[in-house]
Amino acid sequence: MARIAQQSVETIKHQVNLVDLVSPYVELKRAGSSWKGLSPFTQEKTPSFYVHPDRGFYKCFSTGEGGDCFTFIMKVENLEFPEAIEFIAKKFNITLEYEAGGPSREEVSLRKQIFEIHELATTWYHQQFSESQEAAPVRSYWQEQRGFTMETADDVKIGYAPAARNALALYFKERGISTAAMHKSGLFFARDNESYHDNFKSRFRGRLMVPIRDVQGRVVAFTARQLEQTPEDDPAREAKYVNSPETQIFHKSRILFGMDHARTHLKEGASFLLVEGQLDAIRCWSVGLHTAVAPQGTAITDDQLHLMRRYQPSSVECLLDGDKAGRKAALRALPLAFKAGLEFRFLLLPEKADPDDLLRQHGAEALEPLRKASKSAIELAVSESLPDGRAPSTHEKTTALRNVFELLQHVPSEVAREDYIQTTSRLLNVDPHAALVDFKKAPKPQANNQGGLKLGSTHKDSRDTLLTDGTWELLWLVLHFPEHSAAISEIIDYDWINSSSPAGRLLKRILAELREGLIPDTSNIENLIETIEDRQLMADLQSRDLDIEADLAETEINTQLNYIYNNYLKNRLNGLKQQVANASPTEQPALMRLVKTARNELATPHQLEI
Repeated sequence: MARIAQQSVETIKHQVNLVDLVSPYVELKRAGSSWKGLSPFTQEKTPSFYVHPDRGFYKCFSTGEGGDCFTFIMKVENLEFPEAIEFIAKKFNITLEYEAGGPSREEVSLRKQIFEIHELATTWYHQQFSESQEAAPVRSYWQEQRGFTMETADDVKIGYAPAARNALALYFKERGISTAAMHKSGLFFARDNESYHDNFKSRFRGRLMVPIRDVQGRVVAFTARQLEQTPEDDPAREAKYVNSPETQIFHKSRILFGMDHARTHLKEGASFLLVEGQLDAIRCWSVGLHTAVAPQGTAITDDQLHLMRRYQPSSVECLLDGDKAGRKAALRALPLAFKAGLEFRFLLLPEKADPDDLLRQHGAEALEPLRKASKSAIELAVSESLPDGRAPSTHEKTTALRNVFELLQHVPSEVAREDYIQTTSRLLNVDPHAALVDFKKAPKPQANNQGGLKLGSTHKDSRDTLLTDGTWELLWLVLHFPEHSAAISEIIDYDWINSSSPAGRLLKRILAELREGLIPDTSNIENLIETIEDRQLMADLQSRDLDIEADLAETEINTQLNYIYNNYLKNRLNGLKQQVANASPTEQPALMRLVKTARNELATPHQLEI
């Protein structure tokens, strides 16, 4: 398997100006030696997104996220690290080198082979749909029953999966596709160790095939609709729709159907149109509503909303069925929408009305009366909390307020929260000041500190979970004064380092490389940066200045080393005390001797110096 040479990664970092890379996504303005703009990751009115081209890092103070050129492209384009490298190289016309020669068919990554498989399958399915005799009734179904044109089928590459068990596998055999990649593609059923193409059974048989694409337009999965041709021995015969399973290239919670199409049609000030299913989105496109997207058959997710937020729509118009289920689905989406900073408008259809039928019969104009009667997120939350057809009681108003208060806990902006409370007060005909007082008294949700930095985090918040154990500071010193890094690695013991934090884990990794002589110092540690978490940490380390002069670096390093060592001794003593409390009478004497030794060490710890 061919890997991109480390030299190519370093070439990209040195040659690509981060401002040039970020500018298509963020409108940047110079701010001293840096550049700033509105965050591409959240909604804000005051710029808090900074790019430091001289250091090659960006930092978003709204979300606490940061990183280098690769992290940024991984985030905004939803790519893996190798794909981000290739994306940037292509954009800036940089030739990549690969380890052990160029990438042959045998050496290319399995991930690339799976992409190739999906493109081949899309072409083959579409050819079957357009030309095969078996698909003649399917073409009639597409045009007469569903009311779509063949031109639309060509645009979307609608396909047909033949009913034969191994038809697709035999086609792949002719094209020289490896069975290893076929196993991982999600398109087949086969035994784990199967290596004969003939024994791969198609997951989709006798079904209408709708390709699902990522934001770059690459096919990553399929949705398959049941037809009369679906064979009786199909394990999912009764399922109206069958979707591809999750694979290395398809994570349904992260992908919105049609985003590759919709994002190219989203003009400034325009809205995304969120519909329920893939065929609903295709219907929208066919009548000129080209910003329509759909989730992958499940409730909308955080990742999907952030994907929409990335393209800065003025709002998201949510076209839902007008029945009770449609309204419940809308309410479930509200907390996530508020959290993502998206403005939702709900276009509610009459009871039992179908979006596909409405647009098929009346075209895009059918949405105009729905838009005029649309409800904002707050309006929907209030109306769904109140009785129909009569004035609400005081108790019912209070209940509606509590429901809104729960939603507003997800809104990061205090200004927006107060504005929403004003709107709610008007709708319920209550005093806005009293409503605001009640909101401030309402119980707040418990903070969840797992999984990353808090919004608007301070310098200390971005350090270790213990906040004061010195690990973050020592890592900063190791990176900013590489001439001392080897000496530090010889003195410190790995057990002293708090591994529960990203800083602790990276510091251990660096010190291990130094101690084993794998790197001379920390002037270049690119190959040790493994995850987005690491890159965000590096951005934080690069963007913070501890204001330490070079001639005082050694003193500060010794201070932090001793601080870390003392913390280790304290934690060890506390752990031994806990063991004593839980030990049996026969075990306690030996443990007490260890406690005494630990106390003595803590009372007179030896001073560490590099």
